[in-house]
Amino acid sequence: MVNARSDSVPVSVDAAINSLRIQGIAFRGPFCTPGQRTVFVVESSILLESELVDLFTQNKLNRDGIQELARRIKPRENHA
Repeated sequence: MVNARSDSVPVSVDAAINSLRIQGIAFRGPFCTPGQRTVFVVESSILLESELVDLFTQNKLNRDGIQELARRIKPRENHA
């Protein structure tokens, strides 16, 4: 479980998840990737555990904040 620091107060992913529940924002997870990263599906976005906690500590863990983060992330092109 990731602990982020905000103004010297540790924040756990549990607090971020609780915030999603209170706001009625749909999520699934946690899931572990083959590279041992923990991710969550939040609404229609996939977020790393660290991104979820970062949004929470920045007071941006809401639909607008999640959508803003999703817009900044560009999909990787598949070079198969």
